[in-house]
Amino acid sequence: MGVRRTVVTTQARQRWAVVLAVAAVLCSLPALAGLRPVRAAEVDLATLRERIAGSGRQAHEGYALSSGLLPLPALPDLEQVTALVSGTTELRTWYAAPDRWRVDVVDEAAERDLYQTPGGQYAWDYGRNQLTRIVGEQPVRLPRGADVTPPALGRLLLGLAAGDRFTALAARRVAGVAAAGLRIVPATAQTTVAHVDVWADPGSGLPLQVEITARGGARPVFVTRFLELRLGAPDAAVLTPPAPTGGMGFTETDTSDLLGVIDRFGTGGLPERLAGSARRATPVAAAGAYGSGLAQFVVVALPGGLGFRSYGRLSAFGQAVPVPAGEATILSTGLVTVLAVRADRTYLVAGLVQPALLRGVATDLARGAP
Repeated sequence: MGVRRTVVTTQARQRWAVVLAVAAVLCSLPALAGLRPVRAAEVDLATLRERIAGSGRQAHEGYALSSGLLPLPALPDLEQVTALVSGTTELRTWYAAPDRWRVDVVDEAAERDLYQTPGGQYAWDYGRNQLTRIVGEQPVRLPRGADVTPPALGRLLLGLAAGDRFTALAARRVAGVAAAGLRIVPATAQTTVAHVDVWADPGSGLPLQVEITARGGARPVFVTRFLELRLGAPDAAVLTPPAPTGGMGFTETDTSDLLGVIDRFGTGGLPERLAGSARRATPVAAAGAYGSGLAQFVVVALPGGLGFRSYGRLSAFGQAVPVPAGEATILSTGLVTVLAVRADRTYLVAGLVQPALLRGVATDLARGAP
């Protein structure tokens, strides 16, 4: 017997068709929103650059995520540094002013908080229940989580790229903000960077997303962006370091990381020039920066056992470099190039530079360039 079509069943089908159509539209809204052109406030390129450079005055708080795709091995005593560019880092930041801020780095196993106060810095390691007060200036130090927040990294790269080419990018929605964009294209072929893209709040210039793409790459190899953001001063209480208690470890130091410790070992000064690049003056004899712009590289002289372990770890992943004395190994990730040279002492070199440049550095270091 055939099914009898009635007015009731026809109306039911029509109602269900409407329900399904509405559900389909609702489900497609996120995708449609992503395809819809984003309109940011009108701001010319020169003004946007100026606002980004001055955005250190903009108070804010937010949750950011940085992600690096660089295959760097975990070098001895530098694991936290290599993790910043070879994995995903969760960052919670509260920022009131250049001398009043806090950045938490959170991962599956630990939480490390850094507080900047007018009286100094405090590092709080939640897993170790350890609070460290860092006194004095830190003119030379290792990279840390606070350096890869979108505002900090965006302003740093903009400052380095003063002589490079800038172009405008289409607006993009980041953390609910219609952000204006710009692209930095290096003027020198010595860097591995193809371009740096920065999207910022058009009013304050606060960088909200930064992407770095390597030469020959189709997609960024390092991205840091806000997922949540609120412009305005954070609660003052959240910027106050925890008070030392009876069960908490507490130390005070005038150096926060490995570079200061290395300098105390008296490994000696570095050459004034390497591969044609002049060394910039630093107060740390065992570490130096060479070159300019995005083609800068950093050299650190490592003491005894630390140098031996670092060279061994890097040589397991890198390629041997012929040098006139001693031995050298180089590892290229496509963006960051790392070199280790073992001659009169061990040197660790890194930068966003072409491997050919660091091979020249290896030759100079092995010869004991003056």
